Amino acid sequence: MPIRLLTMLCRWAPWLLALALAAGCGSSASLVATDDVLIKQELLGGVGRIRAMHDRHKLNAELARILARLGRMRGSAKAARQARVLAIQGFELTMKGTRSQLDFSENDSGEVAAATRDAKRADRYLTLGANRLRAAGQALGIQIGKLNQH
Repeated sequence: MPIRLLTMLCRWAPWLLALALAAGCGSSASLVATDDVLIKQELLGGVGRIRAMHDRHKLNAELARILARLGRMRGSAKAARQARVLAIQGFELTMKGTRSQLDFSENDSGEVAAATRDAKRADRYLTLGANRLRAAGQALGIQIGKLNQH
């Protein structure tokens, strides 16, 4: 009886292996393609939040969540991978800029030198972040305009 079972397994094993490989390849390709769409959605969602949220604490928290999600994604197309990297850089720079805005408003009352430093830093980071986010959009074929005067 064991020899008969072994013979049957040897006969069907190549077919079962081919079927398993074919099923596995299709699902991984669709997951990667799904990541391409999700990268685009995260970029557009983050840009929308930058434009809509005026509370810098909430914006930073939301951008941190977006960064975490983008960090888990892998794109299949070269453009999607490039856009993901640029979007991560853009959101990180935007967070630094909003942090500098918070420093300006919370810590620099009456200190002209510190206030000037924080305002310049905020402007620099927000401009760099907006430029990276526009480049990410361009990689995906999306035009992203000004982001809160940057």
